[in-house]
Amino acid sequence: MTKHDTWVKLKPGNPYESVLDLFPEGKIPVRDPFPLERTTHDGKQVPLWIIDLDRLSTIQAGALARLIASHRGAEVDEVAQEAESKGGFAMSDGWIESMNCDAEGFQRSKELANFFETAPQPPSARAWQEFYNSQHERWIEGDEVPPPINSIEDVDPRLRTPELERAFQMKKIESAIAAGNYSVMDVLTGRAMTDVLNEIDPENSYSLVGDDDDFDEDEIYE
Repeated sequence: MTKHDTWVKLKPGNPYESVLDLFPEGKIPVRDPFPLERTTHDGKQVPLWIIDLDRLSTIQAGALARLIASHRGAEVDEVAQEAESKGGFAMSDGWIESMNCDAEGFQRSKELANFFETAPQPPSARAWQEFYNSQHERWIEGDEVPPPINSIEDVDPRLRTPELERAFQMKKIESAIAAGNYSVMDVLTGRAMTDVLNEIDPENSYSLVGDDDDFDEDEIYE
C-alpha cells in the first residue's frame, strides 16, 4: 500500500482540541484528500474523512480512541476495533479548516476534478459508488503510485493556487542555496539569495545595494 500524504488542520472549537498537542503543528494525517466515507446521523448523510491509522503513533491512536469512546459513551476497545476495521478513525467533514498534501493527494484530487467534469450532473448514486470503489481499490487497498511532483508544472492547472506557486518557488530557492555551498556570511548578507534569484529568474537582474561600490573586505573587521 502506498503511504498516504494528506494532512488536515481543524477549525477552532473542534472536539479534538484536547489531543491536538500530540500532533506536530496540529496537523492530523488522513487517508483521503477529500471525504468519501459516509454515515447517517439524525436521518442525514454525513461525509467523513478517515484519520489514517497507519500514520498514527501508539500514543496518538490511544488518545483518539479514548476521546471518541468518551464522546460516544462506548468502550475504548470497541472504538479501537472499529478503527482497525476501517483503517482509521472517522471524522466529520465539518471540522476541516485546511488541507495540505503531496503527490498522491494531488493525483486523487485531479481524478475527482475529472469525475465532476465527465459524470452526469449532478452525479448519480451509482456514479458516486463506482468512483468510490475505484478510489478505494486503487489507493486504499492497492499499490497505486502517483506521478512525482517536482515543480508547479507537475500540478494540474485546476489545482494551482498563488500560495502553491509561491511555495514551489521558495522550495526551489532553498534547494539552490543548499546546493550552492554558500558561507554563513553569504546567507546573512543576502548574497546567496541574490545569486539564486539571478539563476532561477534570468529575465530579471538582482543585486545587493552597494554591490558596485569599491571596498576592502578586510576593513569590515577592523
